[in-house]
Amino acid sequence: MRPKGFWRDVHSFFKENNFVYLFVSLTSLLFVSTLILELPGRTGADLFSAITVLMIVTSIKSVKHKFDWKRIGYMLASVFLVLALFSRVTESKIFAFALLALLLIFFIGMFMAVVKDVLFHGEVDANKIIGSISLYMLLGLVWAVIYLMLLSFDPKAFSGIEPGDWQETFASVAYYSFVTLTTLGYGDILPKNHVAEFFVYMEAIIGVFYMAIIVSSLVSLMLSSTQKRKKTKQ
Repeated sequence: MRPKGFWRDVHSFFKENNFVYLFVSLTSLLFVSTLILELPGRTGADLFSAITVLMIVTSIKSVKHKFDWKRIGYMLASVFLVLALFSRVTESKIFAFALLALLLIFFIGMFMAVVKDVLFHGEVDANKIIGSISLYMLLGLVWAVIYLMLLSFDPKAFSGIEPGDWQETFASVAYYSFVTLTTLGYGDILPKNHVAEFFVYMEAIIGVFYMAIIVSSLVSLMLSSTQKRKKTKQ
């Protein structure tokens, strides 16, 4: 049997590195989205819905001292599960759109819940670096959901993405979102209407702006921490 001190150390590690929950859950969601296409029938979509609920619940653990948002997050996870079950039975586009709307609310809410803790408070450490990466991932996922919502209205809104259920196209749309967010622009997927073009260039602008903000914020926090240490020694 492992000593109690071991589990205490593990608990302390995850408590101090709370953004590990967020990073691992988002990475797992993106990874699973690439695997479900290999599964037969509705198995992949069902697995993705289950992983999404697990992602929501796990991500909430990364939020400190924001109990209202935690309650909202758990409620979103419950509603998402119910809607996923209904969509499994009826396969209605209304339920699919409602699921995407819930995901959009969750990703935006998570970004707002952790952005201050990551960029404007505390010292720069490994946990804060992981949190800043997670925020960047949340931005990409916000736009991925927006693109999926556009595709639900117009399946031809983007070239290079085959029409299908949102769970099946999630991986391709997420890939395009992060390519746009980082301004790589491979050109294999392109917007085909003006509304899609608007959201694409807005994502590119925010992606560049975020990189400038995160660098300046982390540098500012490091300088502030250094000055505090000097004053303490004096």
